[in-house]
Amino acid sequence: MKKFILILCLFTISTNISAQSSTVTVEGKAEMSVTPDQAILNLGVEMEGRDLSAMTKRVAEATNAFLRLTDDMNIKRNDVMTSGVNINPKYRYENKTGRRIFDGYSISRSIQVDIKNINQLGSIIERSVEQGINNISAPIFRVSQEDQIIQSLHSLAVEDALKRAGALVDPLNATVGKALKIDASSVQSIAPPMMEMRALDMSSSVAEQSYSVGQIKFNQSVLATFEIEN
Repeated sequence: MKKFILILCLFTISTNISAQSSTVTVEGKAEMSVTPDQAILNLGVEMEGRDLSAMTKRVAEATNAFLRLTDDMNIKRNDVMTSGVNINPKYRYENKTGRRIFDGYSISRSIQVDIKNINQLGSIIERSVEQGINNISAPIFRVSQEDQIIQSLHSLAVEDALKRAGALVDPLNATVGKALKIDASSVQSIAPPMMEMRALDMSSSVAEQSYSVGQIKFNQSVLATFEIEN
């Protein structure tokens, strides 16, 4: 999937010029919007009933069928994690007597898949239902090049601060000198809205095109202090 990157540098929202120490302090910002190319998908099998043996067998069958599906899709087993089987007894209460009466079991097993190729996301969701998976959470989207993006944001935010400092001292017939201090905030990321999930009975290639993942927005700000040179 092609990635579209939009870079937007935002000028400072706070400035400070000190005449005594001949410094200027500005805030620089940078923003980057990136189309995710990976996702984490959490799925599971949940059942309720009284026949614990039969339900346990059905949960195991659905889990094994899903693992075979990931093998067919060339998803590495290292990227698939399965939990143990969770079994909880259920009870109901009689209003007249207040007694707690056994009412069967609730059984579940969860699976997490680290999808390195986001083009497989639609297909694995659709096909997992056919294998008996009946609980699918909204995907968590990621970007494989996140470290490089963060480094770029640092540079862009500092460049923005430097430009803003220059704009402030230029009317004073002065120039910006060396940086004395730069404080960087943690990079903030805003995930795209929940993926639209449609009920489909078409081929996997069509299914893959029916999921819109949006973009992840990364934000970085720095507070920089520069010398003022006359």
